[in-house]
Amino acid sequence: MRLLVFEFITGGGFMNQPLPPSLLQEGYLMRNALLDDLRVLNGLELLVLQDERVAFASETNHEDISYLTISEGMDMQQLLSEKSSTYDAVWLIAPETEGILACWAQFFNKQGKQMCLSGQDAIELCQDKLAIFYCLQKAEIACVPSFLFDPNVVIESGLWVLKANNSVGCDEVYLLQEEQHRQEVIARLIPEHRYILQPYVSGKVLSLSCLFYQGQAFFICCNEQQMKVEQQQFVLSACRVNVQTESFQQYQQLCQSIAVVIPQLFGYIGIDFIETEAGENLILEINPRLTSSYAGINEATGLNVAELVLAMLDHKTPIFKKTKNQSVLVDIN
Repeated sequence: MRLLVFEFITGGGFMNQPLPPSLLQEGYLMRNALLDDLRVLNGLELLVLQDERVAFASETNHEDISYLTISEGMDMQQLLSEKSSTYDAVWLIAPETEGILACWAQFFNKQGKQMCLSGQDAIELCQDKLAIFYCLQKAEIACVPSFLFDPNVVIESGLWVLKANNSVGCDEVYLLQEEQHRQEVIARLIPEHRYILQPYVSGKVLSLSCLFYQGQAFFICCNEQQMKVEQQQFVLSACRVNVQTESFQQYQQLCQSIAVVIPQLFGYIGIDFIETEAGENLILEINPRLTSSYAGINEATGLNVAELVLAMLDHKTPIFKKTKNQSVLVDIN
């Protein structure tokens, strides 16, 4: 198989604008971990998109990987249309922001390529935080309550989280505290963007790494996200992958309930949630793509998730053979 690896941040997606530092670091981590998993597999020819401003990672800069360098002013879709005959399948990692992930998924689907990615309907649903809240709420899956933000409506007292409806990671995710800070945050909002409000919920910020295949979910591990707030904005500083838990069955059931509601989910999926002080799990969002936690899964569990996803493309149900069981810290900064 000739596989194109397109991580949007490191692969030229921001070619004509400055690279966002936080997203760049996460992009590096995900891309490099994916390439490390892929290059040990037999029968693969790897083609990687590479922003000319981004340094080649020494641990993945091997002769068995071909790079397609993206320079300023290039029309990426035209280039990939011209290069379409050089790859059979695509592993796309891109932010949901402004429909980027959905747009590129549609582009490659129109090329008729195999995709290591969820179906188009699932991607478009998951990129809309308010829509996914309504979808899961209708299915009686517990979520953090979400409301469309209206700048003309007075926000009740208390702690609130304000976020762009289609943001990625902590991009445009703010903590609203006293009135002065609220006005400072609201003044920073982008008029063209839709925002949602969520009550601030105390508890652990966790994520589930899992695989989805034909309406079935396969829980891999639970990860703890280390968050901080700087100038009213949330920042992800690190994540501890494969935290030890006695809630395996509970997490598997949660993943499976989502698989039933969104059967078009495929491959690696990240589910962000809050474990409240009362022990309730409240879904925040579903990421239909690789997440930063992926960078620590192989070291933590011994699983080569890329191998499992490619087997699923070949219509094989994933079988986990974990050879390790340790926690690994993935430093985002």
